[in-house]
Amino acid sequence: MTDLVAVLLADHPEGLSEHQLLKLLQQPPYEFFAADALGDPLVLFQTHFLLFHCLYLLKQSWSIAQHATLDISATLIIKRSYCNQNTELKNKLNGSQQLLQADPLAQYYLDWSHFSSTTGEDVDSLLNSFWRKVFTPKNEESIQHSLTVMQLDSLVSTAELKVQYRRLAQIHHPDKGGDSDQFKKICQAFHQLKQYNLLSY
Repeated sequence: MTDLVAVLLADHPEGLSEHQLLKLLQQPPYEFFAADALGDPLVLFQTHFLLFHCLYLLKQSWSIAQHATLDISATLIIKRSYCNQNTELKNKLNGSQQLLQADPLAQYYLDWSHFSSTTGEDVDSLLNSFWRKVFTPKNEESIQHSLTVMQLDSLVSTAELKVQYRRLAQIHHPDKGGDSDQFKKICQAFHQLKQYNLLSY
């Protein structure tokens, strides 16, 4: 897979986001990842981990063999060549192993045990922790608005909320002749209520 990622990055010198790279790896002629690889949280984590493992391996090898570095983030993955005339970059190249060793993300993704030891419960816990940090509970009026959009009289369980979302999506999804603005409102309301349920535990 590392060679395949290298080819895709060479084909896109402007760089790719992680999502774009994953989508390319799902499509013909590659089809390295299954079409539904991003649906299940644990499979999504494993897909992400495998990709970043390969990216850090590339970063390691390119810094030695190709006089280049690889910038790695979720929003941009891009190969950058070192300038032969730049002494500072040459010094960085010579110390590439030390740089990788000092990078906590490189250490994490190059340690294959994290792939096999992370469970579905671990992923759910990480996701819940993330939402608790970034999600600001909305006021009662906003929650009531989301309930109205979802055509609910009161708060329901997450499982019931998903059933209602699927029912409304069947009616309002643009691909099924629905209104795109209304579908966006439904998506926003669904995610707000889902996260509200998570934070209420």
